[in-house]
Amino acid sequence: MSIIWRRKPTAADSTGPQVDSGLPALTAASMPVPPARWGTLTKPQAGTGKWQSEAWDMLDLVGELSFAMLWKTALLSRFRLVASDLDPHTGKPTGTTENTAAQDIVRRIAGGATGQSQMLGKLAPLLMFPGEGSLAIIYPDGEEQWHILSSDEIKPRGDTVELTLQDGSKYTMVPEVDTLSRIWRPDPRRSWMAWSPVKAALPILREIVRMSQNIEGAGKSRQAGNGLLILPSEVSMSSRLAPTGAADPDAPGLPGAAVPNRFVGADELRMQLQEAMSTAISDPSSAAALVPIIIQVAGEHVGNIKHLRFDSEVSDKAQSARENAVRRLAMTLDMPPEVLLGLADLNHWSLYGVEEEAVRWHAAPEMETICAALTNQLLRPMLPDFEGCIWYDTSDVEAEPDQLDKVRAAYIDGVLSADTYVRELGMSVETDGYDLSAREGWVRWATDQVRRDATLFPTLEPILRAFAPALNLPELTAPQQPSTEQPALDAPTNNRVPDTRGEAVAASAAPVIRLCVNEALRLAGKRRRSRADHARLRDVPARDTHLADHLGPIAAAEVARLIDGWDAVVDAEVCATVGLDMAQLRAIVASLSREALTTGTPPMWAGR
Repeated sequence: MSIIWRRKPTAADSTGPQVDSGLPALTAASMPVPPARWGTLTKPQAGTGKWQSEAWDMLDLVGELSFAMLWKTALLSRFRLVASDLDPHTGKPTGTTENTAAQDIVRRIAGGATGQSQMLGKLAPLLMFPGEGSLAIIYPDGEEQWHILSSDEIKPRGDTVELTLQDGSKYTMVPEVDTLSRIWRPDPRRSWMAWSPVKAALPILREIVRMSQNIEGAGKSRQAGNGLLILPSEVSMSSRLAPTGAADPDAPGLPGAAVPNRFVGADELRMQLQEAMSTAISDPSSAAALVPIIIQVAGEHVGNIKHLRFDSEVSDKAQSARENAVRRLAMTLDMPPEVLLGLADLNHWSLYGVEEEAVRWHAAPEMETICAALTNQLLRPMLPDFEGCIWYDTSDVEAEPDQLDKVRAAYIDGVLSADTYVRELGMSVETDGYDLSAREGWVRWATDQVRRDATLFPTLEPILRAFAPALNLPELTAPQQPSTEQPALDAPTNNRVPDTRGEAVAASAAPVIRLCVNEALRLAGKRRRSRADHARLRDVPARDTHLADHLGPIAAAEVARLIDGWDAVVDAEVCATVGLDMAQLRAIVASLSREALTTGTPPMWAGR
């Protein structure tokens, strides 16, 4: 049992959590328990106490079950509770709300995100093993504390109950202020009784324990001794002792005469075998570890040397039976089988599918019932006019596979926003992106573009000159165009739509006009593309979608709708710096865009 949250209320805190019989109930079934029935929480339901105790015992005996508990605890603790509106058309939670009162209530559950994570993480093993637990909200010394407890931590004491707290201290509940709620997973047949997936897995767990004991016993029997080595009495080993005879008087400098060989018996043979083996074990580089031990035995007695062993060999059947039992356990528990059996054979896409299955089928149902209980017993009584609910956020749980290449291609094609692209890169839109709604954002963007490609400076000069006058940019002289180049922007030709601007355009306005026309063509191309065109036009910039080689020209009546919104990239101040007003710029851009879109050709400055 752990402390989820503690907070000492102040006299001025009139909005703090109120203690009443409708405090949150947190899972598939939940119920605030009246003080008169607190003692019943410590009495197991008929037929539940035995299997619940065995389920807890299996946690210490089966390592696979311990791993499953840790996995489920980590999964549930990563969910976040949020206040949510309901979609008026589908009735499904939207995941967000503008109701500040509802947001505040959800934020205060268990003291915030940290306490909620601990609360959900503590509920996971209780619902997995005994199938039930209790939520206690107590006020020792005026300090509010939230606790998730097992039935072993609640003891009846007369008319009330005693809780065993995290530090081992005891706390006697006060019926007038403290609250106790039972949380349980209902039995499919008897809904008032607790049930858990481990209950159904108990026969499998017993089999795993038996097979493990069998394998462990075989290993211990080998360690207890290596059996008996039976040697016939006729077996002996030659032994030559050191010379002990007297020195030869004719050769005083030489050692005495050698003692002839003698043959040792079986007992001495055993001792010499032990000595040779011990030397080989203690010093693997010694000669005893390399030279074989030599014994002499008559040919008819060789077959009488026997080694009797008393240990048990681990059969392949025992190993296979345990592996099959673990596989059955993986299919029984409330989790994807691949998690328990191993993920080594999965690629990143398959792994993503397993993670998605874990969230959708094994965690989301529990979170939905938790949120329903919190909504009905906490949010609705405290905020009856709010027609939303408490929901869960999976942003910390779900991790999609790497889609950076797809996102980059979609961004280049103009079908994805820059904000989404920045987020996919793992960066912050606020600090790493360009805020094009502000002057500083435009300056940063234009400066970075020129830094990457200096040839863009003439095009972006009007933006920098208008938004960053402190740069003191020098005046640029427009280069003289050869007579064979395209005509001026206002010069009509035989194969172009007549110019409707009504007056000449200064050369300094050309970069701004190009920027705006390109934006208009980009918007038109983005809006014309469908899902069916994505693969074919993957490498085609959105502004070139209207060309004859791609989707081709459009009717003049569609132009205004398709290019709507292009003027978001410029304002009156920028126009004034190049000698135009917004009305003139709109007329020019509309004329040039209409000409390009209806003829299926590039803008006039891009060549034909």
